Amino acid sequence: MPPSKALSSTASSDLNGLFEKELHTVHDDVRRKAALATLRNLRPSNRVTVEQFVASTQAHKDIWAVVSTLGIVELAEALLGQKSTPRADAPARRKRTRLSDDQKNGLKALCLRLLEANRAGLSRSALAAQIQRQGLKPAGLDDGELAGKLRIPLGELLRESKAHTVGEKRLMKYHAGKRK
Repeated sequence: MPPSKALSSTASSDLNGLFEKELHTVHDDVRRKAALATLRNLRPSNRVTVEQFVASTQAHKDIWAVVSTLGIVELAEALLGQKSTPRADAPARRKRTRLSDDQKNGLKALCLRLLEANRAGLSRSALAAQIQRQGLKPAGLDDGELAGKLRIPLGELLRESKAHTVGEKRLMKYHAGKRK
């Protein structure tokens, strides 16, 4: 047999082996999905005991192969037809924090200084951006929450007549000093 024929038959058998392996993997995936779908559609009532349920699922080897790999919570979710977000995958939510008096007073002084330096005025988000850019953000505050936390110090500056606003809502800018 010429070397090219031998190489060709080897490559063909490798290709057939890879194809069979991939086909088997897809077949297993399809069988698992079908078993999970069947499990979700069972919807047993409370008249069925756990023992009866386990015995009936063990009788179907494809379904039992899937059920035996599930955790108890996954099994309950599959039976209920619901999917709760796993605690490990849920984004970590931080507790809401309050500004301390020191942080609030520091932000008030900082806002007033920045407003005095910018005669054209600054929006609350622009103030937050400048504070972050200059690295003056108080410890314990996230970048995302800084603009929201500026509401209180800016409100106090307005009440004390150390600052005033021009515009409304999204176009509102804060200016240093009393309104002219």
